[in-house]
Amino acid sequence: MSLDPCTADPKHPESKVTYREPLGEFHGVKAEIIGHCVWDYPANTLALRLPQPKWVLCAYQGYRKVTSVLNCFHPPESWHAVDNTNRTYWEYTRWIHREMLKQVAPGEKTALLFTGVDMHNHVMVEETYEELWVQAWVTAGVKTNALRIGRDAAYGIERKGLWQPFDHKEPPQPGTINIIVLTSSDLGQAAMASSFITITEAKTAALQDLDIHSSYNPKLLATGTSTDQICIVPGHGDRCFYVSGQVKLGELIARAVTRGVTAAINKVRSQT
Repeated sequence: MSLDPCTADPKHPESKVTYREPLGEFHGVKAEIIGHCVWDYPANTLALRLPQPKWVLCAYQGYRKVTSVLNCFHPPESWHAVDNTNRTYWEYTRWIHREMLKQVAPGEKTALLFTGVDMHNHVMVEETYEELWVQAWVTAGVKTNALRIGRDAAYGIERKGLWQPFDHKEPPQPGTINIIVLTSSDLGQAAMASSFITITEAKTAALQDLDIHSSYNPKLLATGTSTDQICIVPGHGDRCFYVSGQVKLGELIARAVTRGVTAAINKVRSQT
């Protein structure tokens, strides 16, 4: 049965805007949560619209010039719809996002992240020092697919765009830590790539502080989930070349991410 106000042809992942919830403007970035539908399931997207086009680095789509960054909640029920198509998972995600963008962000150049976490569970944390500022926008679900990288085994292999699960493995349930970091400083490609190290280390520090264990081997502390995503969005201030923990910008990034991941996990935990 279709869930109002969503209706969809099962062969078309139609997305219809059902509400808009402004969150405010932060350093010129306008934030809102947009309600819409994926298939016939209610979903929503956190939209961060930049004051002007900017080159960003996104784990899902790489290095690209965008006008907005979107963190998209896809309800778990919609994830299995790919089984009813003849598309690879990569083709399916591109297809469903293209249909969604026609409604949520028509005509915009976007960077995308996606997750099984509702956007009302997002948190935003800001760290500042003199003229520098860093924001971390985080959603986090770790209950079902937290893992310790390098110790927990893969559940399948990708060949020609198709996921082939190993016979002895069940596919992981939806759960993702998505992190969008915005900085006041301008960053080149190398610094953006380097920031992924700082962000990942800060995320793992938060998981250790919270004593999050692997969903597959509870004796092991988790380092992340199997589907984590990152997007780094530089600003228009002075260009910085170093973002490791030994420089102030790197410290601010790490503090914002650690606080953000901690708060996002606790926010979801408080609802269970």
